[in-house]
Amino acid sequence: MKNCFYLLCCIFILAACQEKSLSGPIQVDLSKTEHVINYSSFVDSTAFVTLELSDSLPINGVSGLFFDDGKLFVKDSGQEGIFVFDEKSGQLFARLNAFGEGPEEIKRIGAWCLDPYRKHICIFDKGDMKLKEYDYSGNYISSFPMESFFLDMVKLEKESLVCFYPVYAGHEQPEGVWLDNMGHFKKSLSSHVTEACRFHYFPVMYNWNGSSAYYYDRNWDELSLVTADTLRSMYTFDVKQAIPLSVKGMRDLTPQELDGRSIVHQFACSDRFILFSYHTFHRSDMMSKDITWVLFDKRTGKVSVSKFLRNDLGEGDEMKGYVLFYKNDHTWVRVDDTLDSVIRLEYLYLR
Repeated sequence: MKNCFYLLCCIFILAACQEKSLSGPIQVDLSKTEHVINYSSFVDSTAFVTLELSDSLPINGVSGLFFDDGKLFVKDSGQEGIFVFDEKSGQLFARLNAFGEGPEEIKRIGAWCLDPYRKHICIFDKGDMKLKEYDYSGNYISSFPMESFFLDMVKLEKESLVCFYPVYAGHEQPEGVWLDNMGHFKKSLSSHVTEACRFHYFPVMYNWNGSSAYYYDRNWDELSLVTADTLRSMYTFDVKQAIPLSVKGMRDLTPQELDGRSIVHQFACSDRFILFSYHTFHRSDMMSKDITWVLFDKRTGKVSVSKFLRNDLGEGDEMKGYVLFYKNDHTWVRVDDTLDSVIRLEYLYLR
């Protein structure tokens, strides 16, 4: 009898730890906001790191953030290049800003990622359609031509890239998501596109976790898990205020067509939670950052919506801004890049 009771308890606990079985899209209504989403609902603790800057080290903002080998790689949102910091101390380690017309220089960064196998920074130079590689100190290593254009890339195995181009391209080049082997098409992972996306220019979004990546397709609001040779759909989100696909596919979007519509701004995944920030457009002020946070609990299926994230753990000051990055399934990073001489990182250690 005791053994049966123990077995039932184990089954109950195991079932409680599993993600809730969800059929169909996850419903999201950005108008149904709560007062605040507290850190305590998904975060165990926080920590802060300050990246020191100097007057001669301008950074316009942080548009990309990767972690590897005890280093932190920051992509400037302007044209200042990529900065490498020691993650623990926050001290600058190297800067990659080799812009120019030479064979070892960069004309225009189209996409970038890390190669953790060779410890290289990979840059797709869309100015001359080449993939250029530099070591973690910013020294040039090599380059080779790419056959196809793409919006983003991630390195999930040593000898190939995963390329993202969720745009209808006809027969001109690969589309969707595909594997590329040293500049040559290797295998299609997904071509979930239609002619309605021909002129879709919204950036690609993914969380890199070493040998896999969580890829968010903003055409269809679909989250997938990508490995070196597969793509598996995980969740689809039905956002009431989403930009219609027919509008996303237009070449020149007007403020009137975007007014009141929303699109995912950034996202971060964990074993249990997904946190999104949504950007809503207003025709009266297209440059404003009207951001709404959405927290999705995989286990319960609960969706929480609020304009505010609040640190109720009593650890540090409230972060400013809406910049969110993923380090791994247990750690997310919020960034305050509004200060003149420092960049503040808030590490969120998740429940």
